[in-house]
Amino acid sequence: MAKMPGKILILALFLRAAAGLSPALESGDDAGKYRAYMDEGIGILLEGLRDEDGRAIARFKAALRLRPESAEAYYWIALVYSDQNKYARAADNAKDATIYDDRFADAWLLWGQSLLYQGEWSAALEKLEIAARLDPENPLIQFNLGRVHYHGFNNPDSALPKFRAVWQMSQRLRREHPEAVPLLVQARLYMGYCESDRGRWENAINAFRDVLADAGSNYDAALRLAIAYRNSGRPSECQQILLNLVNVIPMDSPANRRTQAETHLQLADLYLKEIAFRNRELALEHLQAFVRLVGGAHPMLAVAREYLAAFEIKE
Repeated sequence: MAKMPGKILILALFLRAAAGLSPALESGDDAGKYRAYMDEGIGILLEGLRDEDGRAIARFKAALRLRPESAEAYYWIALVYSDQNKYARAADNAKDATIYDDRFADAWLLWGQSLLYQGEWSAALEKLEIAARLDPENPLIQFNLGRVHYHGFNNPDSALPKFRAVWQMSQRLRREHPEAVPLLVQARLYMGYCESDRGRWENAINAFRDVLADAGSNYDAALRLAIAYRNSGRPSECQQILLNLVNVIPMDSPANRRTQAETHLQLADLYLKEIAFRNRELALEHLQAFVRLVGGAHPMLAVAREYLAAFEIKE
């Protein structure tokens, strides 16, 4: 499964989009207190995008006590819970937001995204499609629809047009809104995944090269670019990228450690199978590095161990 981008990216874009969501309120003391609580909570999130000590959510709940049918307050509470990985709570509050305002596209989006993170693919698709009907030009909605089709239904053909639409929208936005660039990069990365799954290697190469032009340290894109080069009959370019990757990928996270391991595995396969690069000693060296790095959980671990056993090499 391709990696999903961090929720902080999604939250940051939500915050910008949602900054103007506040409905007009009638005058009065309660209305003023409600607005003050909401603005304080939003301000806390805008300062650091997180609510580790619960100050923002306390403000939103105080606002909700003054206005129990506030779709806005339910939405912001859901947003905080989503950022805390409390997806069931996020979904419940986003649902409440849609009950009190059934045309609140961002609430439908957040509900669908929360269901996506729980792996409830059919329900997520239903909510996101409602969001798309309400706000067809919202790139976050299209992005999440693409993720549901790709991860949930294993359908790159259906996912690809969604990611392409996001990429095109984000390209138009990037000059005036640089915060759209991470979404552009993620959409283009997913386009590369989809094209690779379809065996359209030149399209995949173009996508991964675009990702690296905007995000040079995206090691997953670099690894997939190397694989695409090899599958398109360009093993020398593949080898060059792989050799560079094993030297530059930091070991500072599980994701980077896994990418480093898979880079070693690709090099081992290159040295075992490509006639022009065949080198038993180097292949074994990279196989051993792969086994050390992945520990005990990787779908290719058994195959690597079989190769090692065939050469009577201990891990």
